[in-house]
Amino acid sequence: MKFGNWNITEQQIEWTGNGLQTFAADRSTLLETMPSEATGEKLYKWIVQATEEEWMSHDDLYDLNFAFVYAASQSGGDFSYEVLDRTVEYQYDVLEEEEDDEEDDD
Repeated sequence: MKFGNWNITEQQIEWTGNGLQTFAADRSTLLETMPSEATGEKLYKWIVQATEEEWMSHDDLYDLNFAFVYAASQSGGDFSYEVLDRTVEYQYDVLEEEEDDEEDDD
């Protein structure tokens, strides 16, 4: 299955876009969480890590979110829409901050 530049295999969700950049989320650890620095609440680790990659476009991150949900639903693991919502909110906050910084630089 493919979402944008993301290919879902049995082992991972992998970036397949052009360029030298690489990123892959191991499906065996897909649902691992990490605490938010701001609130301490759980966030999905792989989405946070991808969001922090400066080279990744907004569209690529949105496509990753869809690929993540698809792969997570197949995993049979303890997927939480509540954690996903918090993680996507974190992602939007980061993207908004980047846009504001770019506008300030102009």
